[in-house]
Amino acid sequence: MATLADLGALPVPKIFATMEEGPMAGGINLGQAWLESHGCSLGHFVDGAWLKPPGRTSLECQEATTGRPVAVVPAGNSSDLAVAVAAAAAAAEAWAGLGGPQRGQRLNRLAATLGGDHRRTMAALLTLAGGRPLCRTLGADLDLGLRLLQVAAEETQLGPPGLEGWTPLGVVAVVLAAPCSLPALLWKLGPLLAMGEWSGGPWGQPGDSRNKGGSRF
Repeated sequence: MATLADLGALPVPKIFATMEEGPMAGGINLGQAWLESHGCSLGHFVDGAWLKPPGRTSLECQEATTGRPVAVVPAGNSSDLAVAVAAAAAAAEAWAGLGGPQRGQRLNRLAATLGGDHRRTMAALLTLAGGRPLCRTLGADLDLGLRLLQVAAEETQLGPPGLEGWTPLGVVAVVLAAPCSLPALLWKLGPLLAMGEWSGGPWGQPGDSRNKGGSRF
């Protein structure tokens, strides 16, 4: 078995001097590996598939801390929004019809899946996109985001007080600033999904969540 001396000098003093993170276990960035498995070319994720409309301008996604390009995505337009809303509308009725307890169970399963085998990959992707250290995205950010999702699931299973006879409004657009942290996304998505709404996706400028029919909440 190799001794510490055989492994060479540990980089701890350098890490403290530069405030950089230590090397990842195994030397593999799981977020980068996931992007490369998709050819570093993503699309609009709608109804379980990556949509890449032909003839679109490609937008470059950059690593937050270095500015280096890590992937490209097609520029979106109103037709992409229409496709997303149509897919959400097709799923919304069945989702609303599940009832609170069943929706809560599914949200808990989603949280368990995100926090399971895919946990480190998600944290590495969040680090690339947001620039926060991996120890933060893997710990505080990811844990907080999943807890927000679980809280929404628990509340809908118990039944929020004062909302007897609640009828879901339908398709909802979630408006977020970019770059967006996972807690910020799930803070908005969790309650909406729990209450029976169905999101068409994140769009637009920082602000509130808006129902496509015009209702605000």
